[in-house]
Amino acid sequence: MDLERLRDNLKYIRRGRGLTFAKLAECPYVMEALGDLPVRLAYEQLAEMVRTLGEDVQAMALRNAYAIDMPAPDTLTRRRERIAGIHGLSIDTIEL
Repeated sequence: MDLERLRDNLKYIRRGRGLTFAKLAECPYVMEALGDLPVRLAYEQLAEMVRTLGEDVQAMALRNAYAIDMPAPDTLTRRRERIAGIHGLSIDTIEL
């Protein structure tokens, strides 16, 4: 597996509205890492992996970056600004 391309796929997914079925389907390295499951199952598996990380600031920032469990996600920049404000941090602190 090409880890650099996997990282690039993961960065791509967090842009804009975050994790979506369509974006995930466009990311072959993430799909491979998830076992080449059907997109819906891969989506749920990735979301659940992130959810299990807990409730600390880094875990919340990652859920926020991928817009997991957000009914109406905004852009990545706005999501970062919101979580930074909630925790009294600089937006640069919430960089993934």
